[in-house]
Amino acid sequence: MSYTGVWSVGAVPDAEVVALPRRFAHLDETWTVPDGCAEDLGWWLGGGDREPYFTPEPTPAAHRFAAFARGGGPSAPAVVAMKDAATDLLRRADADGADPDALFAVAVRKGEPATALHHGLGAEASSRLPGWFGDFLLTADEVRAVLPGAESVLAVTGPRRGEVLARIDAWAYGMADAPEGEFDAAGLLAGPLRVLRYAAAHGLGVVAVTESY
Repeated sequence: MSYTGVWSVGAVPDAEVVALPRRFAHLDETWTVPDGCAEDLGWWLGGGDREPYFTPEPTPAAHRFAAFARGGGPSAPAVVAMKDAATDLLRRADADGADPDALFAVAVRKGEPATALHHGLGAEASSRLPGWFGDFLLTADEVRAVLPGAESVLAVTGPRRGEVLARIDAWAYGMADAPEGEFDAAGLLAGPLRVLRYAAAHGLGVVAVTESY
């Protein structure tokens, strides 16, 4: 079955972000965890991110990581509701004609852009990014707190940048259905960082949402 994965990151009013948890505090806080989530997380953090993923076809490690990232982490009704509300905030900001530096969105057929980024960075570097494989909600204070870590892994240069871009490309063309030579790996590094910098400079919060259609 064909689908398109979309990752959207946007700067939104801090007051909106601060208010979101209170709006859904009344919902049942029964948490669910996908089967095997803890084992897959331990595998990825413990060196699974550096196993061979393409030889040149996708290996079992590549398929394991794809399923793990796509399956999501621990969740609860309030978290699901906040993600829906965060999506609405992004759509409203886009409809209101936000500054181009305040929004970033990328889509890829039969793949997840945020997963491509996390594969490109690897487990240790990805741990310096907020949220869970592309989904996060940050107040203005939290944006300023996470920005140095994001800078350290997204604003890479030299051989490290080449390695990250090559791994992003490998995922986009090997696990997704991006047209050969057309996926903007450099933009996947620059876009989220541009939004975080804009939000930090203007006292805004940031929301990021992964979706599939």
